[in-house]
Amino acid sequence: MNYSKAINFILARRSNDLADADAFFKELLDNNEQFRKIELAVRETELAVAYGKADKSTLTSLYRKRDEVIEKLGVREKLAPPPHCPRCNDTGRVDGQFCSCVKMLALSDKENNIEFPLHSFSEVDFSLFNNDPLFIKTTKELQMIAQKGEDAKRKNINLLGATGTGKTFLASCFASESLEKGRTVTFITAFTFVSKALAYHTTFDTKKYEHLAPLIESDVLIIDDLGTESIFKNVTLEYLYHVINERQLKNLTTVITSNLSIDALGMRYGERIISRLFDKKLCYCAEFTSPDARKINVK
Repeated sequence: MNYSKAINFILARRSNDLADADAFFKELLDNNEQFRKIELAVRETELAVAYGKADKSTLTSLYRKRDEVIEKLGVREKLAPPPHCPRCNDTGRVDGQFCSCVKMLALSDKENNIEFPLHSFSEVDFSLFNNDPLFIKTTKELQMIAQKGEDAKRKNINLLGATGTGKTFLASCFASESLEKGRTVTFITAFTFVSKALAYHTTFDTKKYEHLAPLIESDVLIIDDLGTESIFKNVTLEYLYHVINERQLKNLTTVITSNLSIDALGMRYGERIISRLFDKKLCYCAEFTSPDARKINVK
């Protein structure tokens, strides 16, 4: 579900709630004598007050009596259904920005935002990696970071090493654990990242931001195989920096896997990007050197 569909769903749901409330009000008015009497008295007094023929205190007293009747009947929420999201009151926006309820709805679409099979930390078999101490340590560290969620200090996770060393598998476990904690996850290849960046770069209508939204707004963004994507002028490096920088400002979690070393990544992406990905205060980095472990379904 994209952002437009998410907002439309939220608005339609609210409209349906209000329509149901209106239908219930009419039914109550027809079938409950006590409610009908107090409601008619309120309406007559509102007109009288408008024409200066009644005192506002009388109307206030009637409002209070009507509330007492509604409370006695236990129908308050049916007559005035509360919004599903009190933050935006089911408008989908707060201060001109997408509300978190819209983001959660749009980004919970696993079919569009998660390109890999999900695994669990409980599936990890350390023997497949020769009981590599770094792999064991990283598995435990990633599980702890995922469990802490937004409270974790380490916001950037970099898993580096040759093909078959379990990087994508661990990223998949991290994604699964994060989802279980109620966090939104986008888990894509570096190729898809560039595709979304190109789509954003070449779109000029109101739906432009939807191409980058999952990359910037997800609680957890995982980019697999960074370094294998094409470098397009004014797109790849510029939007990679923009996304990483925005996510860092929002205090969100970013995970990358790459076959490249830190030095090779630096040569490819430059100091601006690398300084953010490998910020010592925010980063957990593991560079695996264990043999290929293709016995497990890493991808």
